Amino acid sequence: MATTAILSFVSFLDSHGAASWNLRYVAVVSGAILMAVHVLGKKVGPDGQKKINRGGVCWDGLLHGILSGVGSSLCLYLDFFAAEEISGSPEPMRSIRCEGPLTSLHRLLPAITWGYAMVDIVDSFTLGNDFLMHGTMLGAVMGTVCELGVPHTITPMLIMEVSTIPLNLTGATFLPQIAILVAQLMFAVLFFIIRILLVPLLWARWVKTFYEEEAIEKDNVCFPHWFIYVVLVFGVLFHSLNFYCEYFVRFVFLCYGMFQLRVGACSTKACSQLISSFGKPGQTQGSVKLFER
Repeated sequence: MATTAILSFVSFLDSHGAASWNLRYVAVVSGAILMAVHVLGKKVGPDGQKKINRGGVCWDGLLHGILSGVGSSLCLYLDFFAAEEISGSPEPMRSIRCEGPLTSLHRLLPAITWGYAMVDIVDSFTLGNDFLMHGTMLGAVMGTVCELGVPHTITPMLIMEVSTIPLNLTGATFLPQIAILVAQLMFAVLFFIIRILLVPLLWARWVKTFYEEEAIEKDNVCFPHWFIYVVLVFGVLFHSLNFYCEYFVRFVFLCYGMFQLRVGACSTKACSQLISSFGKPGQTQGSVKLFER
């Protein structure tokens, strides 16, 4: 039933020509839309100069997280449970053999994230060089796979964006404190499950299948000879960053637990403020983006 529903959505996209959309145009249009959301999601702060997020939410990050994260989840479901039925070959073997994307959704999502990199680069003018490097790296990775015509090879990794959905809500000023606490807990749990457990396994599975296919017959693998090194280097970098951030998240929640033991039963507001070291109402954008991807 889930497969049918997802394929119906893909058919809707295909009926509008999604299978042949130019990925550069998709990136530009996506970037423009997300930039518009970025601008509209800002307002002048109390000091009358510095702009802050409306409602304490990084709206462009939230929208991108929903599009890429949920979209990647749908693609990953098809990869695991329907790829062989749809195409006759399982994933990731079919991608490594360059049989093309399983669906048009698989090829579009990296282009959307490529466009989102533009927002990161614009943010770097106010948030610092770290975000310039982040946006540049993100754009380079997504741009490379899109230009090589193999965007679907990285689509499963975009499931990391699911964890940024609750993260972008951790500073919402319109939510009650208990909802903020739930969002923070959801972020911590999803971060661990997706970024620490699932994504490294997906990456290792892809690399293992690549070398297995190459050992059988080099012609089975149609990527440039240097592509596997890009996969290895960026994989190690992103996984290392995720593990580093995981230690920070654990530290925050360890402090939260110690705080509870110390005071007996702390108020929801106090506990929420403690965990909010990575997201304060109205000022979340910088801390939120540090945990994206």
